[in-house]
Amino acid sequence: MEWDKGEILRYLGAPRSDEALDGFIARAQKEVEAAARPRHTYRLVEARVEENKVSLGGTTLESPSLAKHLAGCEKAFLFACTLGPGVDALIRRFTITEMPLVPVLQACSAAYIEAYADKAQEELEAFAKEKGLYLRPRYSPGYGDFPLSAQEFLFRALEIPKKLGVALTENYLMVPFKSITAVIGLSPDPARCHIHRCMACPAQDCPFRKENVT
Repeated sequence: MEWDKGEILRYLGAPRSDEALDGFIARAQKEVEAAARPRHTYRLVEARVEENKVSLGGTTLESPSLAKHLAGCEKAFLFACTLGPGVDALIRRFTITEMPLVPVLQACSAAYIEAYADKAQEELEAFAKEKGLYLRPRYSPGYGDFPLSAQEFLFRALEIPKKLGVALTENYLMVPFKSITAVIGLSPDPARCHIHRCMACPAQDCPFRKENVT
């Protein structure tokens, strides 16, 4: 899988790279690739939007932003993926042995899980294309007003602990940390799909927001 160096730099908060940083990134990439055991799972469910609520497979979740994001969708994928526990162990080891590399490992693993999710999503895109539908971008608990507590629903619906070996803490955080859960709507109207994440994001102070977006 190809790495997006620009994404790594954005996670690092670095406007540009240099020879020293390039060396750190190249090394971190190799370490993360060796430690990662990426896996994913998904499930297709019926979706129904009613004002500020969304019903997914018969379970109703209250979130105005998710309802807006899924407007016009009658089906949705519940999706989850992880890099596995090896990456968490890798970062813990370097926290003790070589702390300067840790932020680069964090940035590389964050970029890697997003790239893996994009790759895994190609299976969903193929299904949608056969049905004449279009995928909405991933929408995860904790984004907008979609509560982190919705993780409980996704974990049950997808049997995430059993299928991916990912656990959920009492604060709704995932372990291993480099894991993603999301809802992906299927829409018959491509014009309603948000193609650029930053264009759809209401967070004006997000450090990942593109400079030309107002």
